[in-house]
Amino acid sequence: MAKQPGRLCLIKKNSTAIAGLLTNSMTVNGEPIVTTDKGDSGYVSYLADVFTGQQIEITGEGYEEDQVLRDIALGAASGKFLSDLTYEFANGDVISGDFVLVSYGETAPDEEGERFNATFRSDGAWTFTQAGA
Repeated sequence: MAKQPGRLCLIKKNSTAIAGLLTNSMTVNGEPIVTTDKGDSGYVSYLADVFTGQQIEITGEGYEEDQVLRDIALGAASGKFLSDLTYEFANGDVISGDFVLVSYGETAPDEEGERFNATFRSDGAWTFTQAGA
């Protein structure tokens, strides 16, 4: 199991911790639908409350002892599609869904494990649960 003290985010697969992130960043992307027509006097207008192509990307550096992410990264391409992944942030927020491991790197051995950096992108719908909600 991943080391937990000092973590900013704990990554779980099927409710089992597989890695802890010591640093992390998150990017949420989506595109509004443009509805601009000649009646908009040259200004861009969008369809309200509708976004397409929504995706979330989580990147971080962390520590793992059992090399689960390393094994995934070095395995078959189909094995990089990870269903039922959960990111539990230190403040209690949770993001869950299916993700793809799009990059993985090892930086140095540390005690009995490895330091790594990894990037995950959502594959389909994902959910965000705010702490205390």
